[in-house]
Amino acid sequence: MKKIYLFFSVFLLALTVVGQTYVELTDDMEIPSNSNIKILGGDYVFGDYGWDGVIRIVNKENIILDGDSVTVQGGNEMGYMIKIENSSNIVIKNFELVSKYKYALHCINSDHIMLEGNNFSYNKKDTTGWIQIWTPYTSALGGGALFYNTHFIDVGNNVMTQQNDGVAMYECDTGVIWNNVMNWNCGFGVRMNFTDHMWVHHNDLSHVNRETNPSDCAAILLIVSNENLVEYNNLTYSGDGIFLGQYEYSQIPNNNEFYYNECSYSPHNAIEATFADGNIYKHNQCNYSHYGFWLGYSFNSVVDSNEIIGNQVAGVAVDRGYNNRFTGNTIKENPTGIDVWEGDGIPPYQMQFSKDYFLYGNLFEGNEKAVKAVKTEHLIAKENHFLNNRSDLYFQDDSFDDTISDNVFEGTAVYYFENRSTDDIYAVNNLFVWDDDDLTGCKIYDKEDVTSYGEVIWQPHLAGDPPVYQDVPPEDMAEPDAVWYTYPEACGWYGLMGPTTTGWDYEIKKVGQAAIHLNTVNGWDMGMMYRPPQNERARWNLTEEDTLVFWLRSENTTGYGFQFCHIKLGNNCGGYFKYTAPATTILNPTMGAWKQYKVPLTGVSPWVRSAYGDVSLSDISYVEFHADTWEYGFELWIDGMTFTPFVTGTDRGEAPAKPGIEVTPNPSGGTASIVITGAGKREVQMNLYDARGRMVKRVFDGKLSEGRQNLWMVCPGLQSGIYLLNLITDAGMVSKKIVIEK
Repeated sequence: MKKIYLFFSVFLLALTVVGQTYVELTDDMEIPSNSNIKILGGDYVFGDYGWDGVIRIVNKENIILDGDSVTVQGGNEMGYMIKIENSSNIVIKNFELVSKYKYALHCINSDHIMLEGNNFSYNKKDTTGWIQIWTPYTSALGGGALFYNTHFIDVGNNVMTQQNDGVAMYECDTGVIWNNVMNWNCGFGVRMNFTDHMWVHHNDLSHVNRETNPSDCAAILLIVSNENLVEYNNLTYSGDGIFLGQYEYSQIPNNNEFYYNECSYSPHNAIEATFADGNIYKHNQCNYSHYGFWLGYSFNSVVDSNEIIGNQVAGVAVDRGYNNRFTGNTIKENPTGIDVWEGDGIPPYQMQFSKDYFLYGNLFEGNEKAVKAVKTEHLIAKENHFLNNRSDLYFQDDSFDDTISDNVFEGTAVYYFENRSTDDIYAVNNLFVWDDDDLTGCKIYDKEDVTSYGEVIWQPHLAGDPPVYQDVPPEDMAEPDAVWYTYPEACGWYGLMGPTTTGWDYEIKKVGQAAIHLNTVNGWDMGMMYRPPQNERARWNLTEEDTLVFWLRSENTTGYGFQFCHIKLGNNCGGYFKYTAPATTILNPTMGAWKQYKVPLTGVSPWVRSAYGDVSLSDISYVEFHADTWEYGFELWIDGMTFTPFVTGTDRGEAPAKPGIEVTPNPSGGTASIVITGAGKREVQMNLYDARGRMVKRVFDGKLSEGRQNLWMVCPGLQSGIYLLNLITDAGMVSKKIVIEK
């Protein structure tokens, strides 16, 4: 296919040997056949209010039109600068800038058309509203170049930006779109409707989006477009990187191929293909988007050797797909790695069922759930590596005929197999690294836990090395060589996309060598989990421990603060204690400052303890800290995390006495005297919040002396209303309502 495009390009370039004629650009300019025209350089202004083209090439052939040093400006984003119709062998090149038209070039019913080195930018642009993707070419959005029923198209080295479309092709075939800059458009970089046999490569089609979110815009759109090759393009930060739709034409095989495209940072999907047959996706980067791949109702797909990392809802999601193959992919740090299910059914596809998934040789690392299959038949997973996921495989609602064999399971926190289906799962000859039979069996959830569920048939299995148990928590869990992973909850909103990273910070720290540091732009329930070094398993008996102690520091510049936080202490069998406290009490005071917190393991205010599953402090395998900003990004540091034993003579759960605060006058005009009693020599923080929970002033942050303390609060700019003054100490929080009257 590439050889055809190369021959076509050389054939067109041969036309440049024709003698060149210099002419000044005029309105309603007719270009004759067999001509080589050089437009005299200059700045031209021509509106095309009759929509018939400033330059017309109609029923012509063998033309070269050179616009070097020529700028042309239209009017009111109407009409076309160049209109080509029923013509053949046309080269348009080197225009410095063509702007303010609906399309700079409008070409229909033609063949062998080349655009080379032009700047067709700043034409029709709409920043809001939904985009209709199934409309005919007469409803095209506007932009750089439009082709309808045109064959053998060569568009290379052009700039077409800051408008709706870069290039739009309707009912076209055979051509190459290469090395163009078509970024920062508001509809599509390259739009293909019913267009086949195109080679789209090495283009910058990034940042194609609009203010309306979502709006169905995409870097590359393929609607009922087949046997196209798309490779080595920059499709980042676009509504979708690739958007492929075949609805009600799904009986026509697509057979499109997508290689080595950078599709990350999409607020929708890095790659979306719906009702699509026979597409191949290899070596693409599909990271930090809402979904990495959305393949609803797609079948016969090959997803091979792609990078699918840090997406907000799932790495791969397929509703009612079948016969899809996922091989050799790196699928990391997603809420769900691969999510397949059978939804309610979109007419006329109610009889298309979720079945026949083949997962071979993939790396699933650091996902909340590596694979989730709901109402899905015949899922086969072989020779995959499941590494440090929170849970590995989840089955629900009559998922049957599933085979999980010859895989490696390593470092899984909770479950290898969670079978909530009534059918059995055949899962033999797998290797469970650093496990014994008791530990492996504990990480399998099936009919032994709930009799109505099916069995997981997991023996025989391959024996790994015996586990090395960490029986005692380290003095500081926030120190290298500990293993920390961040498991994000799926976020249902379209928001800012970007990486979530967890690593050691050797500069910003409170104690020891380093602090563990989380940085996220998403902020939707991030769970930071501690586990021992790779070849160890925790098996802590905390019955003689009294308190979990740690230092926190955060950065959150959104203005909204943190929404909630909690801590989990869990075991290897799915049970855990959850300690919940108000984020305004715990996390908001840490913004820009280190604060130490102590969590009584019995649960004492402000930490409320709840138990889930079969759990005891005598068998704990991990500790997990959760923070949430409802989608707004944040940074969080944890340091000095340790468990402290009981103090002789102190009853378990007994909390230090809380201080008291008095405010006079109250109501106040914005200046008040604050008296603190019973604080002792403590680190305290005092913050003032408005009625909506927003911190409006940090009144005090430091250590108090013994005895009665007097502080002044001066807030001259406050509006009248009710405010809350919070005094935070290691014993908890004390609040006082203040009324401001102006």
